Amino acid sequence: MRNKKNRNFFKGLEVRRAHKMSEMKMGISGGKYKMKNIKNIGMSAVIIGTLVLLSGCTQTEIEITEKETETQQTGPVYVGCGWSTNNDAVEAVAEAVSLVQNKLGEKSADYIILFSTVGYDSEVVLGEVNKLFPNTQIYGGTSCAAVITKDDYHAGEVGSLALMGVYSENISFGAGGADLDEEISAREAGRKAITEAVKNVGRDGEIPKLVLITTAPGEEEEILLGIEDVIGKDVPIIGGSSGDNTIEGYWKQFVNDKVYSNGISLTAIFTDLKIGLKIGFAFEAGYLVSENLGNITKAEGRTIYEIDNKSAAEVYNNWTGGEVIGELLENATEGEVTILSESTFYPLSKVLTGTDESIHYLSIHPLSVNLSDKSLTIFANVEEGDEIQLMHGDWNLLLNRAHSTPQNALENGNIDKGEGSFGI
Repeated sequence: MRNKKNRNFFKGLEVRRAHKMSEMKMGISGGKYKMKNIKNIGMSAVIIGTLVLLSGCTQTEIEITEKETETQQTGPVYVGCGWSTNNDAVEAVAEAVSLVQNKLGEKSADYIILFSTVGYDSEVVLGEVNKLFPNTQIYGGTSCAAVITKDDYHAGEVGSLALMGVYSENISFGAGGADLDEEISAREAGRKAITEAVKNVGRDGEIPKLVLITTAPGEEEEILLGIEDVIGKDVPIIGGSSGDNTIEGYWKQFVNDKVYSNGISLTAIFTDLKIGLKIGFAFEAGYLVSENLGNITKAEGRTIYEIDNKSAAEVYNNWTGGEVIGELLENATEGEVTILSESTFYPLSKVLTGTDESIHYLSIHPLSVNLSDKSLTIFANVEEGDEIQLMHGDWNLLLNRAHSTPQNALENGNIDKGEGSFGI
């Protein structure tokens, strides 16, 4: 076993492929990724792993200095956020849009980020947003139980929704999507979605600065490979899987005027500023590592059958002291039982080694336990030989991440507090 004192818990986690996009938070994709050194900015977007949906609502107009020539460019960025928990979906959209428009003033949003819970009819929600913001690029999906803005955590009796509208003369947004139920592979769907997004912003053949993504759970890894086929491996891809309240497949993805039940929604973000787009992002999970460590010895896709040549469920139960599935294993012998809620504070993690030999942890939550073969279904692909470790957390750790992760994102982007135009 490695010396855990040298383990670098989530600090500087490389953010592109090795993500768990299916958590309620906006999960982030990891793997090997290095940010290029970009100077002086037009917009600062703080990408946060643990803050769900919309975290900043500002209206700013900033001046951009290009140091090489000392010329000034005016770069207006207008941002407005709105939310509602009204029981009526049409009225909820109207309330949220009114808040957005109050911030935007006379400007009309070029781009809308929209997330709602599944208590509302998604077709109605997106239809109303399109009526109020015609010819605007729209990206988003459904979340689990609530939405979060800078104002609060919003959980309504029927549902809740939040929007963020952005207007900028120097930043362009293109939304694209694909239906995974079509007779194409997930990788092909990824290629289709990013190609459509680039086309919708009028930048055919160009490479975006950043991609935001929301997908249905299940084939995230292949979707990301498809996106990379088109834009390469050097563009940060940041996002998560859409959710519902019960993990029963009621999630949706929003792309302009389309609602998918099993699809991809993404945004390609471009800027023509020579100095580029300054972005800070960070990913943290609200967990600590435990001493329980093992190797996957039998697995297929997203199912772990054995850890250290023992049934995965029994090993997990031993590691957690029976807290999660002890009662199930004692009282039932067959069937598959969802344990996502029970396992929230006891995820597994893949142990990853960076190029500098630093150790990182990628949380992979158990979704269900099969009582017949004692296997675990999880939210990420695994392979035989993968090293996994038990993590443990509590509400205090999770809440602390909501403070530390934005700070880390600002630091990683060399962005001063108050300098950012908006955060996600």
